[in-house]
Amino acid sequence: ERLMSHDFKFKGLKPKLLAGLDELLNTDIAKLMPLLRQEEEDQAEQLLVQGGLFLGSQRGPFIVGNPFHYSESYRESELVSDEEWVVSKDKPKYDEIFYNLSPHEGKLSGTKVKGWMMSTHLPSSVLGRIWRLADVDRDGMLDDEEFALASHLIE
Repeated sequence: ERLMSHDFKFKGLKPKLLAGLDELLNTDIAKLMPLLRQEEEDQAEQLLVQGGLFLGSQRGPFIVGNPFHYSESYRESELVSDEEWVVSKDKPKYDEIFYNLSPHEGKLSGTKVKGWMMSTHLPSSVLGRIWRLADVDRDGMLDDEEFALASHLIE
C-alpha cells in the first residue's frame, strides 16, 4: 500500500549531459591514455636498482623501444658469493619448465619466455623488472640459472 503512492518512473536523460559524457569518453580519455602509458614507463625506469649492476638496463621482451641498448659493462666478479643460492632448492622444478620451453644452445629468447611469464598474470611492468634483474649477462636471453632466478622472483 505504501509503495502505491510513490512514483518509480525514471527521469529523462538530458541530451546535453549525454553529449558531454560521450565527448569525455571518446576524446578526453583517448588523450589521457598515452600519458598513463608514459607515466608507467617512467615509473618502471625509476625503479631500477640504483648504483647497482642493473642501472640503465633496457633489454628484454617487456621493454618498449630499443631492446639492444646497454650503456654499462657487466663484470662477472661482482656476482661471486660464498652463500648458498636462494633458488637452489627449487631449481629442479624451474629446470623442468626451462627445458619444456625448448631452449636454443642452452638459452631461451625473450619471445619464448614472454608467453610463460605472461601466464603468471603479473603486470607487464613487474615482469619487465623481473626480466631486467634475471638477465644478469644482459644478452636478451635467459640461461637455466637466469630462468630459475626469474621464476623464483615471479613466485
